[in-house]
Amino acid sequence: MDILIWIIIVIIVLGIWVCTFDTNRFTVSEYRFTDKRIAKSLKVVFLSDLHCKMYGLGGTFLIEKIKEINPDLILCGGDMINAHPGAKTDKVVNFLRELNKDFPMVYAYGNHELRLKLYPETYGDVWEKYTEALSGFGLKITENGCFKLEGTGVNIISFSAERKYYKRNTKIEMEPEYIRETVGAPDPDSFNILLAHNPGYFEAYAGYGAELTLSGHLHGGLVRIPVPVSKKAKEAGAHIMRGVFSPRLRFFPKYDAGRFDIDGRTMIVSRGLGSHTLPIRVFNPGDLVVIDLKPPGGV
Repeated sequence: MDILIWIIIVIIVLGIWVCTFDTNRFTVSEYRFTDKRIAKSLKVVFLSDLHCKMYGLGGTFLIEKIKEINPDLILCGGDMINAHPGAKTDKVVNFLRELNKDFPMVYAYGNHELRLKLYPETYGDVWEKYTEALSGFGLKITENGCFKLEGTGVNIISFSAERKYYKRNTKIEMEPEYIRETVGAPDPDSFNILLAHNPGYFEAYAGYGAELTLSGHLHGGLVRIPVPVSKKAKEAGAHIMRGVFSPRLRFFPKYDAGRFDIDGRTMIVSRGLGSHTLPIRVFNPGDLVVIDLKPPGGV
């Protein structure tokens, strides 16, 4: 019995250590895409689900790493802040201001930005003050819009789904036409990147026609563990490491983190950089996503 108690204690201590360690570090995930529509090589950093988390004083460690990568563009995929009454956003504002000095940025909505905007009776003037602070140094948050990056052949589409698509207890189906009605059709002559926070609708994103979708939202499933995967499933793109939980209170969400492909369309799901409500990360450090876009034969 004494041995069993000690084993339990060791497991608990180890779990706490891993959680603390992974909650306070991040790794870099790199992806590369080559497409004839890309006219100029472009390095993109994708940030998602920061949730006010600062790596080092004022986010110094994360800022230094991004400057070392030296991207041509930073894309923010939403939930950079927390939707709490009276939430403090100063640290995130300063973090984004520092990055915006050196790198152009496109900032799309996540569900937390959407909630702050929709419910001022609950969250007060947090949204107003936050957006005013960002616009003060020239950074704009885009709910729905398209940004053609001149001379690159790359088109950025910021898509914000309605609140009903984030309901926890049920999943409402989404049609590709809904996305077209919201942001317009993708440009057939460009490599289209769709910023769509919730990865649970990849089938709709692929049907919409964007070559690449960037999502987050699930925080990598909070806890990541290895699961049995057949050779055939692995060759088809199945992941060995899987996230355990989703915000919908479901186990093992299908699109938890990493790369997924449907009919020639790709979605990259960031594990996110921060956490909220349940500040848990086990075998699941923060995720700094770097994407290299290349023309055929490009360097």
